[in-house]
Amino acid sequence: YQDWQEIEKLLASCELKTEAQNVDLAKYAGTIKLSIDPLEYQPQAISQEIEFKTLTSKLMNIVLENAGADTGALILNNTGTWEIITQCEKSSCHLLPMPLDNTNTLPLNIINTVKHTKKILLINDISQNTTFSGDTYLIQNSPKSLICTPIINQGQLIGLIYLENNFTAEAFTPNHIEILRLLSAQAAISIENAQLYNTLEQKVQQRTAELSKALEDLKATQKQLVESEKMAALGGLVAGVAHEINTPIGTSITVASTLADETQNFTKAIAQGKLKRSVLNNYLELAGESTQLMLSNLSRAGELIHSFKQIAADQSNLEHRYFNLKEYLKEIALSLAPQLKTSYTLNVEGDETIQIDSYPGALAQIVTNLVTNSLTHGYPSEEAGNFTLGIRQESDKIHLEYSDDGCGIEEEHLGKIFEPFFTTARSKGGTGLGLHIVYNLVTQKLEGTIEVDSQVGLGTRFVITIPLSQGSGVRSQEEIESL
Repeated sequence: YQDWQEIEKLLASCELKTEAQNVDLAKYAGTIKLSIDPLEYQPQAISQEIEFKTLTSKLMNIVLENAGADTGALILNNTGTWEIITQCEKSSCHLLPMPLDNTNTLPLNIINTVKHTKKILLINDISQNTTFSGDTYLIQNSPKSLICTPIINQGQLIGLIYLENNFTAEAFTPNHIEILRLLSAQAAISIENAQLYNTLEQKVQQRTAELSKALEDLKATQKQLVESEKMAALGGLVAGVAHEINTPIGTSITVASTLADETQNFTKAIAQGKLKRSVLNNYLELAGESTQLMLSNLSRAGELIHSFKQIAADQSNLEHRYFNLKEYLKEIALSLAPQLKTSYTLNVEGDETIQIDSYPGALAQIVTNLVTNSLTHGYPSEEAGNFTLGIRQESDKIHLEYSDDGCGIEEEHLGKIFEPFFTTARSKGGTGLGLHIVYNLVTQKLEGTIEVDSQVGLGTRFVITIPLSQGSGVRSQEEIESL
């Protein structure tokens, strides 16, 4: 190697062209046209490569350039199965992993011998060799000289490099053999590193695919839970409204039954000719009171049914439409009355003229979840409470402020309340999805923002800001008035 470097310096001092820097070094090393580039750079080029396919191609190209061969193959042991990884001719290499036993492009007798002995096998003149004269490949292709060297790592045979020269006998000199030993030693380390990297990369890809699948499953499960939470809220609304409607309808039935009995007695008195003025007056008074009671109670039931139908339809469909914001919030408050009972009040405040193009169902779900959250977490002692819904318009934005006077939220929990499955009331059946649904509806469906402010012992306040119009823009005043 020192001779090569000295010659290179001499050529450089003579200012010879790069392509002329190949000389006959037979008198120095008995070689035929060896490159004078320092070989120390070639193992470095191999060791720097970690990608398996690139490494095998680069390795064989370097071997062919420096070992006096014109064709070659890299054979590796893949967990007990020997495979041809790369086959090369001159400077062209083909990556074609295939089982060694299935090939007819290599002398299998020679390769199996090296696998068994783990030693270099050199035949510099095939025409004079009788040991492998019966090999089918050698008979058909008649290479001039060949060499097969083992690739050994930590005493284990991991592969073979097979080379041949089809033009020159005695092509592989002692220098070529030393070069091949050096490259094989480096190849053993680099191949192991590349295989480890390739295995690790496959495991990472597999693990990434598993995590992606798990994430998809988690999202699907979360979606199902969110839908279940929505349906549960709707189911609670149905149960509450059904209970609330039962009272006025029951009262109406009782009054109607009483009136029916009195009407029957009144008709009987007329038929018997026993009708007196006092009986007539009593009947008329009872009929008037009964009619008033039935109208009052049935009107109450009608209002509840109307509100429930609208809220339920909006929550199921989540379609956007134009509506009066305060009137709709009052309908929501009315539908929530059964949950509030007599201990809690929900007041709606703000401009009565605000018309909004948005998703009423989303608003209903948001208000329902906020009220439910206050009832579940805000009043642990179940004392009376007050809830307030305030609305105001600023330019093309609507600010909706919801507040309660409950126990408030501890500061350490404020940053987590919108996270899915976070709840401090798991023992009461809390799922931790109520406020998460609120957050998603506000930020995604309504394209708005939500902020929370709370002080322990004083209550909690949510401020929601949403666009005045969703989608198609704001209608003219005439269009709004015609709705």
